[in-house]
Amino acid sequence: MPSLKVSMLDAFGDFRTSGLGRPAAEKFAGAWLACFLVMARGNIFAAFTFEHASLASICGIVSAAVTVGLLVQMDRTTDSVGRQATISAVATFVGDIFAHPSHFPPQWAEPTITAAVSAGIAIALWYAKRWAKN
Repeated sequence: MPSLKVSMLDAFGDFRTSGLGRPAAEKFAGAWLACFLVMARGNIFAAFTFEHASLASICGIVSAAVTVGLLVQMDRTTDSVGRQATISAVATFVGDIFAHPSHFPPQWAEPTITAAVSAGIAIALWYAKRWAKN
């Protein structure tokens, strides 16, 4: 009779590097943080409201969905810092547009800044993971 013993990694197979769960979680976190910081417009203490966190969560959820949609169509065997930054920027830009109207004119300015911050977070995370492996 076969054993029912299962590896802990098999239970979370989707969170492995080849799965879609980890990139989606990373892009959610990066988009959430970027949206949270940019919406604060320098006043971080005033940003700690439920409304502010929920808008950032909407941005993060949409960004994670866009990331999964992009990665399903791509070759996921290669990884580069440029690719991670581009995916983060595009996904966060779309997520920020869906989450809320811009807090300052023109309409595309805040999503662009949020996308740039998210790309910076993705670059820092990419290098941090490489540094941690060594």
